[in-house]
Amino acid sequence: MVMKRYADDYETVMKTDEKGREKKIAVYRGDYFECSLDQAGLGTFKRKSRVFLGLAAVLHISGGFINNQGMFQFYVALPYVFAFFPLMYMAAGVLRLPKEKRKYRRDEMGLSFDRIKLNSRGLLFFLGMGTIGEILFLVFGTVSGQRLLEYWYLALEMMTAAAVYLLIRLQKQICVQPCSKA
Repeated sequence: MVMKRYADDYETVMKTDEKGREKKIAVYRGDYFECSLDQAGLGTFKRKSRVFLGLAAVLHISGGFINNQGMFQFYVALPYVFAFFPLMYMAAGVLRLPKEKRKYRRDEMGLSFDRIKLNSRGLLFFLGMGTIGEILFLVFGTVSGQRLLEYWYLALEMMTAAAVYLLIRLQKQICVQPCSKA
């Protein structure tokens, strides 16, 4: 489970409720983090991230609907399929981006900003591998009359990689740093 990674940041405390029963509650004792963006910048980053994520998802999925012969080669199909894993985790990170500026817990940073950063780079890696595989297939494996669908697939995957690259560039403006405990 992901939350076990952040278990050291929490302490279990016994608390008595209004009926006199004791309950165990988790109290955060770890470091807090702050983001370099202001409230307006955070909203803009969240909107732009969703746009780039949606664009990348639509373009990548559209590439799978093209009936090109390159997708029958493992060096094109495997990177295409494996790219869905970082795409899914990146989507989870984008959806968990905070709404307001405040001091964030370590798990909030790890499951949003850090997850987007890691998985956008992983997605770009798999898209690059698939694009290189498709180019190799175009050079060595196709007949000259059957290349149109290959070019369509290659164009969609390159546009997907461009959207992910723009998302990575967008992340460069964010600096997440530890701050004093709140």
